[in-house]
Amino acid sequence: MLRQVADAGVHLVIATGRGWLTMRQPARALPPSTLFVLNNGASTRTGDGRLVESREIPHATANQARLLFGAAGVPAIWIESATSGSRYLVDGDWRSRDPYVRYLDPKGAHVCRLSDAELAPPPAQIFGLAPRELAADLETELRTALGARAAIVVWRSRRLESVGLEVLPPGVTKGAVVASLAERLGVRAAEALAVGDDLNDLEMLDWAGRGLAIQGSPQPLVNVADGVIPNDGRGLWRVLHEVLHA
Repeated sequence: MLRQVADAGVHLVIATGRGWLTMRQPARALPPSTLFVLNNGASTRTGDGRLVESREIPHATANQARLLFGAAGVPAIWIESATSGSRYLVDGDWRSRDPYVRYLDPKGAHVCRLSDAELAPPPAQIFGLAPRELAADLETELRTALGARAAIVVWRSRRLESVGLEVLPPGVTKGAVVASLAERLGVRAAEALAVGDDLNDLEMLDWAGRGLAIQGSPQPLVNVADGVIPNDGRGLWRVLHEVLHA
């Protein structure tokens, strides 16, 4: 259905917290004109892998974030920027932590130990997987210490049974990047449809003329959405069918 929408001339943007390493395979099923907003906005690629733009966290800010994660007992994952590579440099012992194992094991050889932060390339993002009881305090510490020098994005994973806390380049959110792309493409917010299911989609749904939350999304996302669609595999299909036959 997504390919049909794109083939009909609709600008298709897939905005995700995942990186290109994970999204390369799904991209092959979509037209090269599809835009992928990756790493929660830190980089953007076309469906054929061409880098459109990337952003980096200043090294000093990145290192401060790494230290804040470490002080909270949460290993920091230092993800190289799109222009440097695709490694996941992990600061600290993660093998004894089930959420990290489930997240990092599938990435195999792309996972390395962060041996010296001073020698690491500037990252596209730094994040950690925190227990729910720790996440709120750690989020406050990150926001207070980093201020306007970074953007903080929070998401909740049922699969990992953890809260993801991400430090991104300043001003970067899915919503901000999607809005910028829409302006370049000549698409007004009132013409845009956005669908999301977690807190990292909040700005995007708030911006779009029609923002839909998937059933089971966190309440703050539901609050800004214009509606809620079922999480049954058919809800999104019905919405896209409406777009095709509008």
